[in-house]
Amino acid sequence: MMDDAPLMLVGSGLLLAMIGSYGLGSVLHGVLLRGRPDTSTNDESYVLSGVFGLLALLMAFGFSLAIGRYETRRELVTSEANAISTMASRLSLLDEAQRAALLTPLATYARARAQSGLIDDDTRWEKAAREAALQCDGFGKRLFATLRSMPPDTRGPSLTQAYNDMCDVATARHAARKARLPAEVLLLLALYCCAGATMLGYTLAGTGKRHLLASAIFFALLSSAFVTILDLDRPRGGAILVPQEELETVARSIA
Repeated sequence: MMDDAPLMLVGSGLLLAMIGSYGLGSVLHGVLLRGRPDTSTNDESYVLSGVFGLLALLMAFGFSLAIGRYETRRELVTSEANAISTMASRLSLLDEAQRAALLTPLATYARARAQSGLIDDDTRWEKAAREAALQCDGFGKRLFATLRSMPPDTRGPSLTQAYNDMCDVATARHAARKARLPAEVLLLLALYCCAGATMLGYTLAGTGKRHLLASAIFFALLSSAFVTILDLDRPRGGAILVPQEELETVARSIA
C-alpha cells in the first residue's frame, strides 16, 4: 500500500504516527512509574542514542538501495538510447532503399520506448511495453528478411548483434522498472521510526522536559527522509523522475 499511496499521504501519516507514539511514550512513563521514586539515570539517554543510531543506519541502508535502483534505471535509459542509435548507424551498411525501409519502423519503436518511459501508471505502462515489444519484433523480422535476401557477408553479424543488444537493453529496463524495495523493509523502517519516537517520549518524560517543538521538527525530518526513499524507489510516480531525454533525442534524430 505504501508503494501506491500518494507520497504526501504517506509522509503525513508517518508524521502523525510518530507524534502519537511520542505521546504514548510519555503516557507509559507516567503509568509505569506512578507512585514510585524517581530513579532515572543517564542510562536511558545511552539507550536512546543507540536506538536512533540504528535508525540512522537503517535510513542510510534504505537510501542506498533506493538510489542504487534509481541510478540503474537512469543508466539503462542511456544504454537503450545508445543501442538504438548504434542500430540506426549500422543500417548505413545497407543499400539506400533497404536502409530507408528499416529506418521508419526503427524510429517508430524508438518513439514508443521513449513514450512508455514517461507513463506513471503500471497497467498502462505494461500495455505500452508490450506494444513496443511487438514493434521491435516487427523491425527484427524486416531486418532478418533483408539479410536473407543479401549474399552472406560481414554486415549480417554486425546488424544482428546490434539488434540483439537493443532487445537485451529493453528487457533489462523492463526488469529494472518492476524491481522495487521490498515492502517488508519499508514497513520495518516505518515501525522503527515509531518505536524510536515512543522511546524518545518515554525518556523525555522522565526528565520533565518535553521539547515538543524540537521533537516535532525531528519527526518531520524523519518523515521527509522516508518519503524521499519512497520517491526514489518509484520510477515515474513522484517528484524524482528518471529522465528520458536521451531516448527522445535518438527518436527525433532517426525520424
